[in-house]
Amino acid sequence: MSSSPPRAWRRRAARFLAEPTVWFFAVGALLFVAHRLVAGDPRVIVLTPGVKTELARQFRDTNGGRAPTAAEMGEAIQAWTRDEALAREAMRERLDRNDRTIRTVLADKVRTRVGAGIPRREPTAAELDGWLATHRSLYETPRRYDYVSVAFPKADASSPAALAKVERALEAGADARALGRPMVGGDLTDAELKQRLGPALAAGIEGQPVGKWRRLESADAFLLVRVNALEGGLPSADQLHLRLVADWQFAQRQEEVDRAVQTIVDRYRVEERAR
Repeated sequence: MSSSPPRAWRRRAARFLAEPTVWFFAVGALLFVAHRLVAGDPRVIVLTPGVKTELARQFRDTNGGRAPTAAEMGEAIQAWTRDEALAREAMRERLDRNDRTIRTVLADKVRTRVGAGIPRREPTAAELDGWLATHRSLYETPRRYDYVSVAFPKADASSPAALAKVERALEAGADARALGRPMVGGDLTDAELKQRLGPALAAGIEGQPVGKWRRLESADAFLLVRVNALEGGLPSADQLHLRLVADWQFAQRQEEVDRAVQTIVDRYRVEERAR
């Protein structure tokens, strides 16, 4: 008779353990304990030396490099603690779900973290040449030609001799304004030259060196033309180099970040459901 109670207890225990609900709560309790052991209590905010250092750096950045006083540091820590608690509470209540702004911020943080791990590389000369060839419009400004011309009508038989006389005087250093010939000039871009003078004469002006008188010809006149100044076009190689390197490195970095981000995106599968 003394063995009956233990057998009864074992039967009740067996029936108890056979209930699925019991196992559900048991597993849930184990997972909760395991999470606490691994991740810690989510309601415990840990203030590390690293956090304090970052708060001090942020204070200096916004206050002209001045270090915070003890009271200011206390206020910064209090503000950080408040924000940390509220952020965790928002996550606990799942307020981050379906919020486009939060999703965008988190996505940008991932991109920033990915970019931080990509080393900066110096481009080769060939890579810079290729970049300039395909992005020339980013660096080149429209050329402007400050020019002056002296005209000799083709209809006047004396024009060739007059042109030669004026040409000799100009080569000797005479001021064109003192030679008694009509002068026309302008400060025009490539497009404006072509529109005003025609493609052939514009090409002649664009192709001649600055500061030299040269013979050109229009449909109705012989011309002596001088380009006084030329502006625009590409900067010099020395002026352009640093900008080319910076732009190339930025573009390459963006491409590498995009590839790394796509690798992350490819880990996920999209399923479309009706409900």
